[in-house]
Order: sequence, then structure tokens, then C-alpha cells
Amino acid sequence: MTEGYREGELCMRCQGRCCRTMGCSLSPEDMIRALKDRSATWENIETLLQECNYAIDSFQNGGHAFYFLRMRHKCFTFIGVDAMGECSMLTEHGCSLPYEDRPKGGRMLEAREDGGCEQHYTREMMIADWNPYQDILGSIWKAWHDRMEREGIFDRCEEEYMQFQMARRRGSRGDAVRLT
Repeated sequence: MTEGYREGELCMRCQGRCCRTMGCSLSPEDMIRALKDRSATWENIETLLQECNYAIDSFQNGGHAFYFLRMRHKCFTFIGVDAMGECSMLTEHGCSLPYEDRPKGGRMLEAREDGGCEQHYTREMMIADWNPYQDILGSIWKAWHDRMEREGIFDRCEEEYMQFQMARRRGSRGDAVRLT
């Protein structure tokens, strides 16, 4: 496991500003560890994604979608259609995962005094790490994205997230529902 930056006083002061806007990125080593913990394999990763707090997301790389895994956002599904949203592992006391179990993107996030934290798990590193898995992640994305869009799942996710945010602003905790 790659060492990184442990949270400290700076993280406590900002109360997870980064985690409130986006779930952190996983590396393949994080996924492999999760597969081992569940006695699973890459062949049944689709089932694992439906059951865990990870989501397939993408960014543009050379004019093509590049797929990777990140922590799922509250109220959202395992197919990430919006890069913004509060991490499903964030609690009022910070990350619910012990440091050793956090994804590489969480371990490699360096807190800064000005609140502008620096991510040391760069896109270039993600491209190098996730390139061998593009076929499998792309096939899962393609199998589910259009179906979820047709069924209105993404719209329901957005509505549920807005309700979650409104409940938070009113001061009620409100637990997020995760749609498949």
C-alpha cells in the first residue's frame, strides 16, 4: 500500500471540504485488496460494484472516455455520471474508513492551511494504473449506463441527493439512500 498524508488538525478544521464535493479515486491495488477481502475476482467485479461503496467514473483522455473507480457519492449508484457529490464514507466525524483502508486518492490528499488541498494521485498516475482495466470497466459502464438513464435512475439519484442536502441545511442528519 502506498503511504500518503494522514489527516490532522487541518482536516479537522475544514471538516472534509474535499470529501463533501467528491469521493476519492481508487487505484487498482485498492480494488485488488477489496476483491481479496471478499474472495472475489475481476470476473465478478460487476457484482462487487453493485454491493460496495465504489463507482465507475470517467474523464476525457485523448478524446476518449477513460474509466477508473472512485468512492461512491451519497445517494448515487455504482455508475458515476456526475463527478460532484459527497463521499459515501464521510461522516460528521470525518472519514469512516481507517487510514489503511482508504483509497489511494484519499491517502494521497495533502491538507493545506488555505483549505486548497493538493491531490498527489494525479490523472497521469491514474491513466498508468487503470489503463490495463479499460476493457472491463468500459464494458460494465456500457452495459449499465444507458439502461439506468432510460429507467430514470440518474434523475432519481439527483433528486435524492438534493433532498439529502436540503435535510442537512435544515439541520436534520438524514441518511442517504443508495440506488443500485
